[in-house]
Amino acid sequence: MVKIRTIVFAICLSLLAGQLFAGGFALTGVDSRSTSMAGAFRGLADDPSAMYWNPAGLGFMNENSIAVGGTFILPTVKWDPSGTAVVNNPGYSAKEYKANTELSMFPSIFATMASSPRLKYGLAFYVPYGLGTTWDAYKLVSPPLTYVAGFPEDEMKSRIAVLDLHPTIAYQILPNLSVGAGLSVMFGMIDIDQIKFPTPSPYVPLTSELTGAGVGFGGNLGLLYKATDCLSIGLAGKLPANIDMEGDANVNVWTPASQDSLGNITPPRQFGGKSDIEATLNIPPELGIGFAYKVSPVWTVSLDYAYTVWEYLETVTVTMKNPITIMPGTPALSESELILNWENTSRISLGTEYSYGLNKFRAGFFFDQTPIPEATQIPTISDVGNKYSSNLGYGREFGQIGVNVNAQYIMFDKREIDSAGQTANNMAGSYHSQSLSGNIGLSYKF
Repeated sequence: MVKIRTIVFAICLSLLAGQLFAGGFALTGVDSRSTSMAGAFRGLADDPSAMYWNPAGLGFMNENSIAVGGTFILPTVKWDPSGTAVVNNPGYSAKEYKANTELSMFPSIFATMASSPRLKYGLAFYVPYGLGTTWDAYKLVSPPLTYVAGFPEDEMKSRIAVLDLHPTIAYQILPNLSVGAGLSVMFGMIDIDQIKFPTPSPYVPLTSELTGAGVGFGGNLGLLYKATDCLSIGLAGKLPANIDMEGDANVNVWTPASQDSLGNITPPRQFGGKSDIEATLNIPPELGIGFAYKVSPVWTVSLDYAYTVWEYLETVTVTMKNPITIMPGTPALSESELILNWENTSRISLGTEYSYGLNKFRAGFFFDQTPIPEATQIPTISDVGNKYSSNLGYGREFGQIGVNVNAQYIMFDKREIDSAGQTANNMAGSYHSQSLSGNIGLSYKF
């Protein structure tokens, strides 16, 4: 009995803290033009989206402008538990599951003011982190077992979004050198549902529903140096940020009706409860360098490298303001601290833009490592492996008005986790993911 209580407590801790970042990974970009060049934009940074990629780019802008856009993302995530320990659970079938197909939309707006020859200002609003997945894979085993009503329909779900209000300033120190800085006023939101099995019995699931929101602050810095008429070099970094969040959690254990050897019947029960919570969502720092080279007056090629310190997410603490007793005789759940072991990553991007009259043709490719180790991989984390992105874009100017569109396809490496690799914080199986996205943007210069 003591062993079972310990298992219940440990699973509850990892359940709440471990899934705080499920599905929470950085978006590939925030603007149509820069995204169509695969984010190889730190060394170019010559439009309002420089506020995201390299704020120093504002220092070379000589026109006021406003740009609005929207990114549409349609991810596909599949999980096959066949041949693993998970398939021995009668609540799952030996088949490939597919997350609910959902189209997500993320808006952006950029405004710049270039009335001063050297000092430039900008204000942006965009979503740098987002996405998530919803699963309806587990089914309560009935009949002959019976449970109380109210079991979650979608037992695994993750939603995370970080909105960034971003005032920016840049100063042109020399005719060929600019520096810039931006302040991030971040509003974070999470909505996480998960299922675990804290006892040796696969018929006793534990479900958790966690929601939260909060505000935090961060920023970015940049430098842009135009070494020659053809070559420019950009260096930009994002500062770490902490979003202090408040919300609530609903944690329950579901036990079926049972009958002992004497014929005594125990009715189905639902144990657990609700509590207000506090947690901190850590946003990792990033450092990137970019090069842009004009092969000819109409053809530009750019190359970027970015390093993200995802190990900043290593430890997470979730505090329950009102400790929850999961089952009679078990310790109340009050606080948890979990080592996530997310790993630092590198991203290499290559982009190009070719002008033909008023038309702009763009293409890009990037390779991006996944920060998620196998030890914490679960179905609700749609970042299942290293990513390969292909991008195509088009733009055209109609006087002071510009139109840009982009299409992006991301393929993820397949991930296999066998039974031997299963831990308290992951789920064994075969993972597949891909993503199709589009972006459209409108700009006006004045």
